[in-house]
Amino acid sequence: MTIADQSPTGAPPSPRWNILITAADGTQLRWRKAGAVHTLSPDLGPIWVANFKPALFQVAPDGTLVARGSDSRAQDIVSVALIQPG
Repeated sequence: MTIADQSPTGAPPSPRWNILITAADGTQLRWRKAGAVHTLSPDLGPIWVANFKPALFQVAPDGTLVARGSDSRAQDIVSVALIQPG
């Protein structure tokens, strides 16, 4: 670990969250953005999940969030949850 990897307190960095999206058909996908699994910081993850509005978005087959109605292959989102990377 380098100095840049440490927090200001010198502690190791906290792991970032992955977002698990459950689609209407029961499929579970990790949120993807710009072609890669997207992660959220330890502080932002719980806030993002608590404020997520599934009525505004759908999930595409690759895990990308899209505006409702913008992709005919996309499904409604049943839930989003935080999971540890791995």
